[in-house]
Amino acid sequence: MLRLTPAGKEVRHPSNMIWRNLGLIALFLIGCLLLTMLWLRWYSHHGQSLVLPDYLDTDIYRAVDDAADKSFEIRVIDSVFIVGKEGGIIIDQNPKPGSLVKQRRKIYVTVSKEQADQIPSRRLPVLYGKSYERKKRELKQGFELNTRIVGRRYDPGAPDHILEVSYKGETIINSDRRRDNIMIDKGGTLDVILSKSTGGSLDMPSLTCRSYDEVVFQLQTLDLVVGEAVEDPTVTNQGSAFVWRQEPEATSRIYTGDTVKVYLTQDRPLDCTE
Repeated sequence: MLRLTPAGKEVRHPSNMIWRNLGLIALFLIGCLLLTMLWLRWYSHHGQSLVLPDYLDTDIYRAVDDAADKSFEIRVIDSVFIVGKEGGIIIDQNPKPGSLVKQRRKIYVTVSKEQADQIPSRRLPVLYGKSYERKKRELKQGFELNTRIVGRRYDPGAPDHILEVSYKGETIINSDRRRDNIMIDKGGTLDVILSKSTGGSLDMPSLTCRSYDEVVFQLQTLDLVVGEAVEDPTVTNQGSAFVWRQEPEATSRIYTGDTVKVYLTQDRPLDCTE
């Protein structure tokens, strides 16, 4: 409603101004509500969970580019040498593939190394004179080193024991020395020479005047083969019979594995000294 002042000016009724102000306030509140709803929708979409891609067995550079396109960040935290795998390949990631994560999530990965880790030869266990099969397993499990038999050599000790170890043509361990400054690639191969019980030469010992049982024991310790035992008519008990002749003769040069022939008589020969 309008009314006129004494000066003739038009004045608005107070109730109209109240309704106008209330309308402005309502519009303001509605605008704030709409802005809030729009912001909440954007925020919810921005922070929604995403499925993390699988980057295992992927080249690190390709993975970094792909992750950036998907609003992720890849960080390398470790590198490990793996025999037979080229360098720069992702071998582990955290979080795991398929995990639900937020945008801009950091992905921590381990990649394969191009260059092998190296092991100083001083860290190797005692090898000389040890059983090959046992040390083969120890080197593989403890150091990831392979072994290869490149030869055998006569040794009076037990067969199949390590006599020499070399790496890339350099001798590391033998009966005379052990080199501690050789660097060996993890996953590399050590060449070994093993002992064998045949092939060595020795002087034929004298067997005469010894009982057959004694002779058998002595020849076995020398890796010689007991061959034919020729008994004369007096022999009644082979084990206690005495050797009076042998082939090869005493002091002749023979080789381990050779066969020895003996001649037996029951009583100690007269020319034997006590």
